[in-house]
Amino acid sequence: MTVEKNNNLLICPACGGKGKVGAGKCLACQGYGAGLWRAGRFLYWNRAISGRELQRGKIERFLRVIFAGATFLFGFGALAFLVWRVSEIGFISIFNFSFWISGNLAVTLFLISLIGDFYLIYRFSEEQAAKGRVEKRGYEEKTSEKIKTAPMQEITDWMAVRQLSAKEKIDVAKTLSPEAEHALVDAWKAALKFGHREVTPLHIFGALLFFGKAAVVFGRLGISLKNLQEKIIKQLSALPIDLPERGEPAISSAAILVFLDAYSLAYESRREQIDIAELILATARAEAIVEEVLYSLEVDLNKLQNVVEWLKISELLRKKWKESRALARLRPGGTMSRAMTAMATPYLDQFSRDLTLMAKYAYLAPCIGREKETDEILRIIEGGRQSVILVGNPGVGKNTIVEGLAERMLEEDVPKILQDKRLISLNVGQLVAGASPADAQERLLIICSEIARAGNIVLYIPDIEGLIGITSGAEESVDLSRVLADELGKGYFFVLATATLGNWSRHIESSTLGNVLQKIEVKEPEINEAIQILEAKAGGVEYQNKIIFSYSALEKAVTLSDRYLHERFLPEKAIEILREAAHYTRSKKGEDAIVGGEDVAEVVAQKTKIPVTAVTEGETEKLLRLEEVMHHRVIGQDEAVKMVAAALRRARAELREGKRPIANFLFLGPTGVGKTETAKTVAEVYFGSEENMIRLDMSEYQDQASIYKLIGAPAGGSPGFLTEAVRKSPFTLLLLDEIEKAHPDILNVFLQVMDDGRLTDNQGRTIDFTSVILIATSNAGSPAIQDGIRQGLGIEAVKDRLINIDLKPYFRPEFLNRFDGVIVYKPLAENEIETIAGLMLDKIAKQLENKHGIVFEATPEAVAELAKAGFDPVFGARPLRRVIQEKVEDGLANLLLTKQVGRRDKIILEAGGNFRVEKAREL
Repeated sequence: MTVEKNNNLLICPACGGKGKVGAGKCLACQGYGAGLWRAGRFLYWNRAISGRELQRGKIERFLRVIFAGATFLFGFGALAFLVWRVSEIGFISIFNFSFWISGNLAVTLFLISLIGDFYLIYRFSEEQAAKGRVEKRGYEEKTSEKIKTAPMQEITDWMAVRQLSAKEKIDVAKTLSPEAEHALVDAWKAALKFGHREVTPLHIFGALLFFGKAAVVFGRLGISLKNLQEKIIKQLSALPIDLPERGEPAISSAAILVFLDAYSLAYESRREQIDIAELILATARAEAIVEEVLYSLEVDLNKLQNVVEWLKISELLRKKWKESRALARLRPGGTMSRAMTAMATPYLDQFSRDLTLMAKYAYLAPCIGREKETDEILRIIEGGRQSVILVGNPGVGKNTIVEGLAERMLEEDVPKILQDKRLISLNVGQLVAGASPADAQERLLIICSEIARAGNIVLYIPDIEGLIGITSGAEESVDLSRVLADELGKGYFFVLATATLGNWSRHIESSTLGNVLQKIEVKEPEINEAIQILEAKAGGVEYQNKIIFSYSALEKAVTLSDRYLHERFLPEKAIEILREAAHYTRSKKGEDAIVGGEDVAEVVAQKTKIPVTAVTEGETEKLLRLEEVMHHRVIGQDEAVKMVAAALRRARAELREGKRPIANFLFLGPTGVGKTETAKTVAEVYFGSEENMIRLDMSEYQDQASIYKLIGAPAGGSPGFLTEAVRKSPFTLLLLDEIEKAHPDILNVFLQVMDDGRLTDNQGRTIDFTSVILIATSNAGSPAIQDGIRQGLGIEAVKDRLINIDLKPYFRPEFLNRFDGVIVYKPLAENEIETIAGLMLDKIAKQLENKHGIVFEATPEAVAELAKAGFDPVFGARPLRRVIQEKVEDGLANLLLTKQVGRRDKIILEAGGNFRVEKAREL
């Protein structure tokens, strides 16, 4: 009979997936009902729920409890009776065989109670054996051809299913944990209560919300469980009532698919049973309504999956002590192999530690992810018995991969060549400490000799570059790496080692040791993998600081450190941020506080001086009024102010491309029109001070060699001014003054900065420019701007002419295209110069009041006179500064030096440059 397919689910049309027709087994599918082919196994669901079955199960459980209780009480009473009887005739009698066959009532009752106890033990073991277990994926199975997904068209009828071997068929219903079983029954009862014909994933998800593990999952996500329960109940109530009178719900094909998917999740995680964690994720993936409800609460499937993994990791860590000892019970606790053929290594033990022994007693943290690197290690060792070196940046998890391998060796989930072996970590520092080169060589040779005799050791050498170039004085030296390479070449043992990328390329790659080591590059983990690594570390940090992490804290620690901390690497830098956030939150909120994403953002903001926290109400008001604030200093130039303010708002609202600077602007215009003043205003308004600005005079970068002044001299020379300044202050304004004077190769450097948001310095470090506002100013095309304004052309027309004609001798089109805005500054009018003069005089008034306690004012006529004297159509407002210095600041200096004014006096600047002093009244 041909089967019906639904999302790769095979459903028997005769029984509708129930496995039964009436009271008997379905003959068409032989009771399998529904299933799918996955990972080399046919997973099927052979479980139907009915009110009668639930009632019968309840009665059976009650009777079992009664029987077990009665047996226990009878046994306890018989034992007490026996003790009383023996105490009367003497305890020595129990060692006589005649006592046990005497037919004494106490003895008879005790022996009967023993039979009952043994029966209880037998029943318990039978019940445990009847419970299914999720198939455990081992190394041998994973590498065999059996673990593959067969095409669905290969299974076209139930006859083909019946021909599969028993090992290839798994009844998923038997692998439910007690809590998952309870959740299934609760889901069935919910469907019955709401009058629904079928149990759907929505019913299952709703039932799961009333379990403690669900409270942990959604508590970590910051979701009110009560609110979520109410939303799901509302969705269930909205479904049509379609259950016939006196009818009972059936388990839908979608629900069956949820359990089969949950089995796959448990299989991938090497879990023994399907539990609440797997069902939460499986139902969310299967039911669009659940996904939509969660999305409305700011939780997507990616977040949910990570938190479910967190729950699994926590359960794994809680059970690790018991499980690791149970798994290691058959392994020798010392240096011997199970066959008792290995030999002791006393000399090696002085300079090393046994990672497999540490794994046995659960001293090693779990290795999360990294299956690709671990499997590659095993393939290399199994395939050619070669030694392996893990190469990667500091903090990416090289040591953790090796410790994870020690865990797998303990469980013997490794190739046969590594089974019943010890993984020993050699401390290179201890090996060479206080030893001459000859002594260090002798130590290494003795260690190699012990390893050869032992026959059950895999040697791990972290930071193996420490073996290279051991010297003593001017003459004596030895390269221990060459000695080790010679020993490895003999093939009687192999090594795991680690090195950083720099040390590999500088010291190892071209050496003899590099020839005998197979390189595996270890890169930074992906964001999700890094989050899960933090989940494994979070419990220890929570315990130390007596706080609780939310999921958003872990997510922010990874994403913000990845974005803003470029000199260190994941996951190490995120772990450090997490520790600092825990300490910060405890000191701020006290014990048992919840560390949220904003707490982590605050720590990152303090470290980087970059505002990564949520926008406050005060900051929102300032951002919305940016144009008004900027116009207090920048007179006219409405287009420039508007474009800059809009860019700053986009950046703070996270509506910009994260791989480029906050904004790239080119300010064009004659000198003295406010280009540099605009940049200074942005630095003050957005970055807090005019000092938070890196200013480069591009006239100093007119030759090709000046590029080294920016990024540093090659061959480890002095660092570059630009890269060092941005590395130390990544949240800043970068002002490139008179950029048209720079060499074309220098412009190419800034083209890369504007395009990629990063620059590599002479030491190979990546400098982050994504929190920089880049402003370039130029006088190029100034005559064309002035001519266009005199001809009455609009700013846009002037800009088009500049870009298409006048700027071509200075800048390539692709360079101009990298700017978010090319802003043309029009020459200042005389009335605008008068406003600028007023601003300059206001600054002088503030200085006098702050330093001398003197009030300073200028009459409107005096301001107009200064503006007229300082106005120049060619040089804009620049002459005004000189005029105010000569006519105002010089006169004020004379008044102060001759002591003609004192505190509380008032100086008034009048037309003609006259100063009138109004003395304060005497006190």
